[in-house]
Amino acid sequence: MVGGRVAPTHERLAGMAARLAHRGCDGNGVWIDAEAGLGCRRLAIIDVAGGMQPLANEPADVLAVCNGEIYNHAALRAELVHRGHGFRTRSDAEVVPHLYEEHGPDFVERLDGMFAVALWDTRRKRLILARDRLGEKPLYYAATPAAFFFASEPKALLGTGHVDGTPNWPALGRYLQLGYVPAELSAYANVAVVPPGARLVLEDGHIQVDRYWTVEPFASAPPIDTGAATAAATLRVLLDRAVQSTLTSDVPVGVFLSGGIDSTAVAALARHTIGPSLNTFALGFDCPAFDESNHAAAAARALGTRHHSVTITPSLFLEGLRGLAPLLDEPVADPALVPTYLLAREARAHVKVALVGEGSDELFGGYPTYLGAMLARRYTRLPQAMQRLGMAAGARLGASEGNTTLRYLTRRFLETTAMPPVARHHAWVGCFRPEDLAALVTPGGPLLQGAEPPLAPRGRTELDTLLALDLTGYLPGDLLVKLDRATMAVSLEGRAPFLDHHLVEFACRLPANLKIRGITGKVVLRRAVADLVPPSVLRRRKRGLTTPLAPWIAGPLLPFVRATLGRLPSGIVRPVAARRLLEAHLTRQRDNRREIWALVMLQLWLDRCASPGSVA
Repeated sequence: MVGGRVAPTHERLAGMAARLAHRGCDGNGVWIDAEAGLGCRRLAIIDVAGGMQPLANEPADVLAVCNGEIYNHAALRAELVHRGHGFRTRSDAEVVPHLYEEHGPDFVERLDGMFAVALWDTRRKRLILARDRLGEKPLYYAATPAAFFFASEPKALLGTGHVDGTPNWPALGRYLQLGYVPAELSAYANVAVVPPGARLVLEDGHIQVDRYWTVEPFASAPPIDTGAATAAATLRVLLDRAVQSTLTSDVPVGVFLSGGIDSTAVAALARHTIGPSLNTFALGFDCPAFDESNHAAAAARALGTRHHSVTITPSLFLEGLRGLAPLLDEPVADPALVPTYLLAREARAHVKVALVGEGSDELFGGYPTYLGAMLARRYTRLPQAMQRLGMAAGARLGASEGNTTLRYLTRRFLETTAMPPVARHHAWVGCFRPEDLAALVTPGGPLLQGAEPPLAPRGRTELDTLLALDLTGYLPGDLLVKLDRATMAVSLEGRAPFLDHHLVEFACRLPANLKIRGITGKVVLRRAVADLVPPSVLRRRKRGLTTPLAPWIAGPLLPFVRATLGRLPSGIVRPVAARRLLEAHLTRQRDNRREIWALVMLQLWLDRCASPGSVA
């Protein structure tokens, strides 16, 4: 914090840090002077014994704290030592104050990794907050009359007693449409977000936020002139380097292994370095139509890893949800959040770091929605009368009991194909369409006005635009929030090699035909890792982590869902509309799993929002 009317104290900083104890169980460091204070709950990964934060330069007039990992810290340290800097620890975070001495606020551009950094320059009375390029690590702040507060999660800000927990209703309106709070927004009206790839400078009472990195220049620039073989070879080198970087650790590292191409490739490269002691972790479900744990087990056998599996039942799912919900500072409608938390809990008994496959789908065209966009272009060339018939037929398809079935996909396709590409894409991956949301919310209530969506990033082609849209929207707003909150809840560090920014920049410059060809996605990735993963993995259709939410809502979770929906405030949502959503799902008129779960998670967040607690 930077003091204003309220001065930083050890008790205040320690109180804020205590609310983030789940993020770091290995120490609580606090530093204060008359103007500012820094605190850190440490999860010790590098220099376990000596790397306590905050960390300073030699005269201790520049101090920093860092959540996450700076993968290129060894190279940066060697360069800084050559320039005369002295180091007291082996911690990756100690390069930050020294880099700042050399480069000022531009130090962040030299960092490779996933990080949220806070730096205080005692001479200039300057605060710098910086976040990694893709948004793997969170960073929030609140500028109040009392002081300027910042933290990895809003709960530390709300606990100061000086940051009001009023909901940000426009952001919550977008949440109900998308299934997540957009990455550039906060669920609280008085809490702001440092966006991915951005830095904030507070000096002389003025706040300046700027982006030091964005994906758009790479998605919109002319594609690399390369053949498939050369592109695959380059990608293989970049992926190998990224995995090696994410293996940097003084503590045990494992891999979340689904049995798909992304996580299997990561596990194979990690296995080359760690050997047969590598631990891999997979999820299963007690519903056969959703259980793919056998694919993960087969991949683990082929790679020769120590494999662990967690089978999710409805009762275990509810147990996980109740354990995780008190930690969530924003609603997340992705039901995979809970299984990911349960998997992280199992992994934490064996390792302290877990590598994951997130990011590959958004880089190489792995989601069926990208193929759907290609089909939609053809469908919209049909006569209008045929399109209207298709839309009406989609509404009458009803619901099925299995996984993401052809019937479910067809209905969503037919109902939304007439939309512009970006709006259609949001409707396919989101929850409530605008017209459905208008029918749900209470007239005159706060949810009537949703936040205006940001302009979609420009791409060379429609596919490049949609990929960039997910890299800047769905990935940081949903997937990386899910990963960070689920792993940090048990003090486990999740790392995503595919989000190495060198790899991301290369992938964004690849021509579209190296990503999707016909109905096959990840074309260049398949070629790049063909010798690493079993042939059965290369041939597998993309499934993703899908939870048996539709049958569970209509079965074992029904009492919990009814009770939670029954608490929705009538001033926000029309109770009769919420009941109709559930009844239509129970009678299989329509698969409303996404809409229902978005409301359930909203209410669980409202329950928490009503009693956030406080610290001195």
